[in-house]
Amino acid sequence: MPVQKLVAKKVPRKQAAGRTRRTYAQLFIDKLTKFSGDEQKLVPNHTLRGALNWDEQRYARIKTQLVGEGTVIVGRGHGGTVALVGGRENQTLKVFVSYSHVDEKLKDAVLRHLKPLERINLITEWHDRKLLAGDAWGDKIDRKLEEADIVLLLVSIDFINSKYCYDVELDRALERHAEEKCRVVPIILRGCLWQHTPFSKLQALPRDGRAITSWLDLDEALTTVAEALRTMAEDVLASR
Repeated sequence: MPVQKLVAKKVPRKQAAGRTRRTYAQLFIDKLTKFSGDEQKLVPNHTLRGALNWDEQRYARIKTQLVGEGTVIVGRGHGGTVALVGGRENQTLKVFVSYSHVDEKLKDAVLRHLKPLERINLITEWHDRKLLAGDAWGDKIDRKLEEADIVLLLVSIDFINSKYCYDVELDRALERHAEEKCRVVPIILRGCLWQHTPFSKLQALPRDGRAITSWLDLDEALTTVAEALRTMAEDVLASR
């Protein structure tokens, strides 16, 4: 009786490609997309990790990788939360910057340190140097202030002495803050008697309300400001 030859069945190339194993990062994103839905909402870490059935070490490693790549962003909440960056453009917080033109260079330094928060779609900032030719500047400033989720007050003696900053922008910002329509954050640029102003009751930055220009390392001072604003912005989003 002839011996039958066993011939290995050739798997079509397309079929073999279709069985390509998905990476942990892809599995993480797929599961996060499923949980976040059309609203792309923040998802608790414990919920997502449980659905993936991963241990804490693997989950933390993949999450850190995706955060570093700018694919996901972390939030606070109980036990922490995560969300897809691309899906949160509609949730990006609008930041209005109120400052004196005397402090132009310091304003630019602050905004440079906030750029990483813009790249992950956490915030988008606006200030009056973004006005275009032909804009009705008063109306445009008013509209941007009304739309703001966060108002940054770049405080100096020139800010306090500016009639427009102090009597117009500050007044409306504090009204909206009291109505819980935005958060107002004083950032002390230069030493002055800001403790005797209407915003003195608000938590100021950098820590302890110490003026940025009094720090030996300006970048260190601005980094603490950016980190505090990141934490606050994530808290705002987590509470929505």
